[in-house]
Amino acid sequence: MKYTPVKNLKGFTLIEILVAIAILATLAAGAWQAKGWIEGKQLNKLAETQVGQLALGMNAYRADNGDILPFGKGDAVSAAVLYSALYCDEDSDGEPDKDSSGVTRMPYCEQLVIIENTKSKEREEGIPCIKSKISGKDISGKRLKGKRYVIIDPWNQPYRYRLGCEVTDENGKVGMGINPDFDIFSLGPDGKGDGLTKDGDNTDNVSNIQVW
Repeated sequence: MKYTPVKNLKGFTLIEILVAIAILATLAAGAWQAKGWIEGKQLNKLAETQVGQLALGMNAYRADNGDILPFGKGDAVSAAVLYSALYCDEDSDGEPDKDSSGVTRMPYCEQLVIIENTKSKEREEGIPCIKSKISGKDISGKRLKGKRYVIIDPWNQPYRYRLGCEVTDENGKVGMGINPDFDIFSLGPDGKGDGLTKDGDNTDNVSNIQVW
């Protein structure tokens, strides 16, 4: 057999290869951004749903306690206040307390689940509660020491609680909330809220409450 070589075969130039790589990289970046946007929207919706469930629990708490709500001002301590009220766990041992007759109390929010860490599989079963170091003072002025349970949002940050602007607690303290009864909110994906106070602390504004 006689072999006849094929001549003048034209391959891709270096510029053509670089252009193709650039196009593929642009498409990949766009797909990645779209994936992040979709996941972000899903987490936002989850936070909104969870806040609604927590609010229902707090309304049940109020009905059981003579229309009295616990005091909270939206700081780190308020996260522990929210947990102890909804899980009926004042000593923060991870178990609901017993009433005066020795019967274990039922949490006001059935979706709350105690987990050991944020990677726990149990996280998918409800609204996770995890131990976190709390720095601050309670309503009596006593500084909290050690770790206490808090309810965490989809970004692994504690949900905050604040007594409403038209409500007083059992000690006559008037709330500083935006809503008339109470605020339950997340600080959002960055964990910083929407603004800064004069002391440099992160806070939330009206839009933050409406979103979460």
